Amino acid sequence: MGVDRAIGTGFRLGEPAIGGALAGASWGDLPAHVAAGAETSHAAMRDRILRLAAGLLAAELRRGQRVGVSMPPSAERTALCAAIWWLGGVVVPLEPSLPQARLTMALQGSGLRLLVHRPQGAGCGTNLAAVRHLGCEDLLAQGDAPDLGQLTERAGRVLPDHPAVVLYGEGRQDTARGVVLSHRALLCAARGLAARYGMGPGSRLAVPLPLNHAARLTAELAALLSGAALCDLPAFSAPASHLILADLPPPLAESPPAPEMQPGMVLLSGDARLVRGWQRALPHSHIFNSYVRAELAGIAICSDPRDPPHTAHATAGRPLRGVEVMIVDPRTSMDMLLYEIGEIWIRGAPLMLRYHDDLRASRKVLDRSGFFKTGDMGYLDSEGRVIVCRDAFAQI
Repeated sequence: MGVDRAIGTGFRLGEPAIGGALAGASWGDLPAHVAAGAETSHAAMRDRILRLAAGLLAAELRRGQRVGVSMPPSAERTALCAAIWWLGGVVVPLEPSLPQARLTMALQGSGLRLLVHRPQGAGCGTNLAAVRHLGCEDLLAQGDAPDLGQLTERAGRVLPDHPAVVLYGEGRQDTARGVVLSHRALLCAARGLAARYGMGPGSRLAVPLPLNHAARLTAELAALLSGAALCDLPAFSAPASHLILADLPPPLAESPPAPEMQPGMVLLSGDARLVRGWQRALPHSHIFNSYVRAELAGIAICSDPRDPPHTAHATAGRPLRGVEVMIVDPRTSMDMLLYEIGEIWIRGAPLMLRYHDDLRASRKVLDRSGFFKTGDMGYLDSEGRVIVCRDAFAQI
């Protein structure tokens, strides 16, 4: 490894697509999803995924077809996304919290042909004539007797580099366009996240983020693959081992939650002020930091639990496995030395395929050697940790 690069090792080539990975995950009666008054086991979740996949087959879902998902957090929504991936479809999250202009862009610009929702779900009233509407309950009813052989055969046709998601965010730098992520990108990010923070059977993961946030999708997949439980409950109302907050601000409450309600680890994405704010709010939790971009399947750089706790204030952490970070002079495209500020370039398995329907923008940010030019400035320390210069004057 060169002195001016940081590489996360351990990624194995030849990974399957998401459907194949889910088919190989078997966690039995361990909880997969926890909500108010309801708990779904991994076995029940798998059955729901297969039924929804059979229903989507009956609805003639084709590989590569865009499917809008407009549902509140639930076991059904998690299973629906997994079923779409199983068949090679492409999930387009339609979060009701999106600004209307962004929601319209997602509906009209992503090439949707199918929209799945609950009867009371947001997005049901769209007047796009080309979009077919289906309720989640309808799909479950149509797939009441799934043909496992047929579903396995369909999952085998999906390749790791096929698109899995088109993300439209709130118009920030990383989600101003539709971001197309592959099966390989989501799998690498999900497995890397689970491995770094020890997610596994018995873990309880809370992610109070909207579905159009890449960290939410990655975390849901990490829970399904690792045997953890995804908790969709009000914050700090039940114990959780892992909490992913990204850039959400700390609460204004004067007293912190009870110690037993504070998660074992909390993953943020922000500056030292955000980290210290959450450390005051959750004094019994281990606070970690990260660098979140939709183009990198959410979280590709994050704190290593083996590093000293104080590094969470100053650094975004280390790259996950399969991720390489390089600091480059934006004027000359030459490598910078350690501790020299330059543009952060990143490549690896979690990298997006492209921006949806925007070839010019894709070519602008994707280097010929496979690096993504983030537009953010930062530097590497001697331990391979990434320090992001978050001040506005330091950005390109």
